[in-house]
Amino acid sequence: MSTRAEIDAYLAEGADLLRQAEECTSRLHKAGASEGHRLMAATTLMAMERIQFRMTAYRDRLAAEMDSPPETAPAPVPEKRRWWPILSRRRGFRPAYP
Repeated sequence: MSTRAEIDAYLAEGADLLRQAEECTSRLHKAGASEGHRLMAATTLMAMERIQFRMTAYRDRLAAEMDSPPETAPAPVPEKRRWWPILSRRRGFRPAYP
C-alpha cells in the first residue's frame, strides 16, 4: 500500500499533467482543429480528471483510516447448546445409526 507522501507526489504530478492537457485542448480549439481531434482531447481530459478525482478520494480515505482508531473485534457469539448430547448420557441409549 502506498503512503500518503507518495500519493501526494502522484497527485501533484497529475495536477501538472492536467494543466498541460487543458492548455493543449485550448490550443486545439483556437487553432480550429477538426472535430475528431477536439473530441479526442476532451475525452482524454475527462478521463484524466476522473483519475485525479479517484486518487484524491483514495488519499482522503487512507488519511481517514490512518487517523481513526482501530476497530475492536466484536465479542464472540456463544455457541448454541444442543439437546441431543443429553440423550447420549442416559444409560442404555443407542444411536439410531450405528
